[in-house]
Amino acid sequence: MSKKPEDVLQEVIDTINPLRGVLDVGVLTDEVRKNVLKIEMDKAGELIPVINMGVNECLNRDYTVAIIKNASFRPPPTATVQLVDNKGNLLGEEIVSNNQKKKYKEDEKAKFINPDFVLLKDQKDIEEDLKTENLEKNPTKQAFVLPPVQFIEVEELEDTCDVVSSSPDPLADLYLKEVFNFEDDPKLASILVGFNIKD
Repeated sequence: MSKKPEDVLQEVIDTINPLRGVLDVGVLTDEVRKNVLKIEMDKAGELIPVINMGVNECLNRDYTVAIIKNASFRPPPTATVQLVDNKGNLLGEEIVSNNQKKKYKEDEKAKFINPDFVLLKDQKDIEEDLKTENLEKNPTKQAFVLPPVQFIEVEELEDTCDVVSSSPDPLADLYLKEVFNFEDDPKLASILVGFNIKD
C-alpha cells in the first residue's frame, strides 16, 4: 500500500528541515497560494516584465511548501533568472556555477554586466529593441523569466514526482516571511518547492 499524502508531505518537510541554512519549512494553504499568485501577476505589466514561471509551476503542484533560509543554504543547481525575448531567445542569465562562468568567459559574445549576470546579446541592441519607435514597428518584447529549478533532495524521495522550486518575487518573499512569523530581514529569503505525489 502506498503512503498517505500527509505522510509524504511530512517526509518532504523532514527531508528539507535538516538542510544547512533552513530556518523553517511550512505548507502553503490555499489562501496563501492565492495571495502569492496575485503578487506575482502584478509584475507582468512592467516595461521589462518579470515572469515567474517557477512560482507558477510550484503553485500548480498538489503541494507547495515554503522554506525560510539564510545565506548558508546551498546555491541553486541552475540559473534562477534569465532574460529572454518573446521568440524564446535567451538574451542573458544569472551565473550560479563555476562551470557556467568558465563557459561564458570563453564566449566572445557573452558580456558580464556584474559577476553574477551575463548578457548574451549586445546591450546596445537590447536597449535599441526597447525604444518606443522600434517597439511599435517590431514588438520584440523582453522579459525576465524566473524558470523552475530542480530541488534534488525532494526529487530523490520515493513517493514524490514533478518536483520544482523557485524564488518568489521580493513582495511575495516579504509576505511569506510574515506568514511564517519572520521579520523582514534581508539576510533571509524564501524558496517555494512544489511537488505531486506518485499514485
